[in-house]
Amino acid sequence: MAGMTACPSCGEAEELRGDPVDGDIRITCLSCNTQWMRGGLRCASCGGQDIVHRPQAMTRHSRGTQLSIIGWDDVPLCRTCDADALETSISQNVPVPSDYVPACLGAVQGPAVSDTPPLKPKSAPSAPAPKLAPAAVAQQAAAGKRSPAPRTAPRPRANLPKAAPYPSMVPTVRQAIAAFMGEASGQADATAMLLLGTHLGSHNRLTVLEGDGAADRLTAWCLGHWGDRGDRAQRALGTICRAVDFWGARGWLASDPAAALRAPRD
Repeated sequence: MAGMTACPSCGEAEELRGDPVDGDIRITCLSCNTQWMRGGLRCASCGGQDIVHRPQAMTRHSRGTQLSIIGWDDVPLCRTCDADALETSISQNVPVPSDYVPACLGAVQGPAVSDTPPLKPKSAPSAPAPKLAPAAVAQQAAAGKRSPAPRTAPRPRANLPKAAPYPSMVPTVRQAIAAFMGEASGQADATAMLLLGTHLGSHNRLTVLEGDGAADRLTAWCLGHWGDRGDRAQRALGTICRAVDFWGARGWLASDPAAALRAPRD
């Protein structure tokens, strides 16, 4: 919550009071009495302020599987929580990998989710049928000729409801964002999508946007970052709404969690 100019609980941006505390400023919302420290940039994982900015390439698939660099961004890395990525970037003088989401921004380093479905286990070979004597074979053939099985009319096919898609068919947040950025025009805000992936958890399935209260949480988070409705805020919120439309058109979302962000505000 560092550096926020609006209350994270009620959204109040005017009735705020600041008090100096140990070289920092504690802000109090006079509407709901919520308090937070303004300060500088802090690590979302450990709360530390030992932050280093390193370059990171913004990429997208411009044609097929061809990955193209469309710009550069400076990402904050915590010397404690992002130590490995920071050491590699500095020692080798290379940018931070484009798919790395810093723990400084609140990324949860969970287990990797495979993009390929699990292989089906091979079934054990069936035992060969026992061989019959020639006399038994002739007897079975004669019995089949004498009593043919009666043919029954096929049953009409019932109109069953369409089954819901299996959860593994819904991509992860990282995969869904990569698919959107691959199709989006140059007007897409890559920083907003990076922060959204960090907020939702890049390894989670996209259905995280459709749980109970997920739409309200998304609205509160977006307005907490871009509540001023300036030009940059409009671009960020517009990109998120376009991404939700893109995911809904592909059947990955059954609802519109960004509906409240589309409503005009004073």
